[in-house]
Amino acid sequence: MSVNIIRPGLLTTVQDLGRQGFQKEGIIVSGAMDVLALRIANLLVGNEEEKAALEITLMGPKIRFEEDTLIAITGGDLSPTIDGEPVKMWRPVFVSKGSMLAFGVPKSGCRAYLSISGSFIIDPVMGSLSTSLRPEVGGFKGRALQAGDQLFCHPKTKMGEVIRNRLLNKQTDKPFKQAFWTIHPDFLPRYEENPTISVIEGPEYAWFTKESKAVFLTQAMRLLLNQIEWGIDYRVRVQYWSEQTSGSYYQLPLRLVPFKFQVTVSLLFY
Repeated sequence: MSVNIIRPGLLTTVQDLGRQGFQKEGIIVSGAMDVLALRIANLLVGNEEEKAALEITLMGPKIRFEEDTLIAITGGDLSPTIDGEPVKMWRPVFVSKGSMLAFGVPKSGCRAYLSISGSFIIDPVMGSLSTSLRPEVGGFKGRALQAGDQLFCHPKTKMGEVIRNRLLNKQTDKPFKQAFWTIHPDFLPRYEENPTISVIEGPEYAWFTKESKAVFLTQAMRLLLNQIEWGIDYRVRVQYWSEQTSGSYYQLPLRLVPFKFQVTVSLLFY
């Protein structure tokens, strides 16, 4: 079973839950930006939740399915269609051989996930199929997908076969068969234009003034891709003064932990 990339979209890569346990050697984790959406996409097609899927950014690809396939699309709503017909997200969908999946105008979020029952036949690198673009590691040839790429897939899982057989009994005039049921809304991610981010105080939190703390917790931030740090850079227009350093700036040489918010010079002055 395989899928062919007719048009790659803006940025489409193979991602799973990431390359864990190698940060001490300087290997970044990579993996899906929206972990919950990836896990749910896998469960909907009978895969184990950590399996690899396609991460699709903003402008989606055009993909042809070379065999009958069980898929699910989760994450941001990028207006997916199959053979020109709108297809619903967050549910299993049976797609016939030769069908074409495409995406339109983004409605919410910026990354969608396409899972396929059985997942992809790709050799893992350090235990993961995730694509790390800068060092060209993992995924499909260490890069984003391009027109003409062909990705081979494992056979459907046992649970995938059960879901497929139930969908085949559905009567529809559409070129695909999708489940009526979906994930309960309480379990779905909320893609908000101005989301609120939860934080936990770190060991240096007491070093900042009350004014700085108040601004940090109330000021709007911009989310940027920091290519130098290979991570996410939250920037806020405010100056942080540390009581402990008498107005000078000092960055502690502490080991970073996952999801730690590091106050650096680029954050201090923006």
